[in-house]
Amino acid sequence: MHIRQFAERATLSAALGLSLLGFGITTATADTSTSLPISSYRDIAVDAAHQHVFLSDPFGGNVVVTDYVGQVVQQFSGEAGAWGMALSSDSRTLYVALRDAGEIAAIDTATLQETARYDTGTGAGAYAGPTSLALAGGKIWFGYSTDTWNGALGSLDLNGAQPVVTRGQGLDTFRGAPRLAATPQHPDTLVAAESDGNYATVAVYDVSAGQADAQAKRVNPGPDGCESLQDLALTPDAGQVVVACAAAHYHQVLRTADLSDDGIYTTSWSPSAVAIAPDGTVAAGVRGASGPDVQLFTPGNSTAFTAWDFPPPSDYATTTLESAGLAWAPDGSRIFAVTEDSNSSSLTLRVLNHPQVATTVTVQAPASSPRNQDLTLTGKLKASVGFGAGSTVDIWRLDDPAAGEGTLIGSAPVAADGTFSYTDRPRAKGDVQYTVQYYGDARHAYAYGTVTVNITSD
Repeated sequence: MHIRQFAERATLSAALGLSLLGFGITTATADTSTSLPISSYRDIAVDAAHQHVFLSDPFGGNVVVTDYVGQVVQQFSGEAGAWGMALSSDSRTLYVALRDAGEIAAIDTATLQETARYDTGTGAGAYAGPTSLALAGGKIWFGYSTDTWNGALGSLDLNGAQPVVTRGQGLDTFRGAPRLAATPQHPDTLVAAESDGNYATVAVYDVSAGQADAQAKRVNPGPDGCESLQDLALTPDAGQVVVACAAAHYHQVLRTADLSDDGIYTTSWSPSAVAIAPDGTVAAGVRGASGPDVQLFTPGNSTAFTAWDFPPPSDYATTTLESAGLAWAPDGSRIFAVTEDSNSSSLTLRVLNHPQVATTVTVQAPASSPRNQDLTLTGKLKASVGFGAGSTVDIWRLDDPAAGEGTLIGSAPVAADGTFSYTDRPRAKGDVQYTVQYYGDARHAYAYGTVTVNITSD
């Protein structure tokens, strides 16, 4: 059963007298699912510039490319042990960790051609080659194993005339190749975490000086502990890291500064994946059979505001979310999820279109104000999902509400907390009605609010 709660769209009543000709409301599209031509999976990357999704197939040695609805458009073979991936900040290059080749491949995202390979010097294979990638501090960082019982961090610097590889950082910290997480808003912070099936080790590094300077470290973090780490994600402000640990009963939040416990997201047994949108919305997924497979949370709110439960393929089979099997489209309009059919072990890419959430607009103004004097309107947008940079509202003025005709007098920026203000200087006497319109976006429904002010003599 699909447990999505779609927001109803608000519309202006005829009494407002505002023409909405030319105004478009984004329509939520249906979710899709597509069978993938691969038999293993490790990582996913989303390229918004070309609307492509990249998926790695380590045991088949492939990288598959789909469009935003899940249709396969390209498949790279010969990518031995394709494991972790990272997209450059300009979306021009996808970097792929090739564990079984001991290399990092570079793929041009416009031409979908491999353009280079870089030897990491780690050696190749299960206990040597690079497995996880992250872009931080102007370098490509990779996690790798030094032997069967230890892991470390390395970096690839492509800023000079020749590639420079540095290895052997974070030694004596990890018992295997660590997973990495970074965020473009705070590029000098790198988080690494590893689990050998027992207790995970999480470490935070400052990489601004070119090397991994340890800032915090914790073994078996979280109120439930962290056995069998499956995934981790860093919040856009780099203030928190969310971990998905298979033996826990919920997704656990750690404060990046010292890795102390900093809350939970209430999911269910066996968390397997986590992805965080640029506005901080958390997508948390589980592999367990109880409860929804994927849930969405606003930052700091432990209760989900929407969820998906994937239907089983048959009465005697289950559909499970893959480890690290979630990724956001950068505009927050959809989530990509990789699932497995227990009957056939076949993999599916599911495109989960984010439903627009209900949005309200409140407007405040003085009950009366002199004409030809500044009059300030204040207000706030409210929704269960935050508002990104660049959001605006339009302000309409009806000098005679009975006449039913209005004028668009300006627009106002919306702050991150949803507040806005606008100053007008009305000239007509009598009741003046102000209407504030928010046109919505991929994640918020259209909304409006009104207020009437009595304009008096000078």
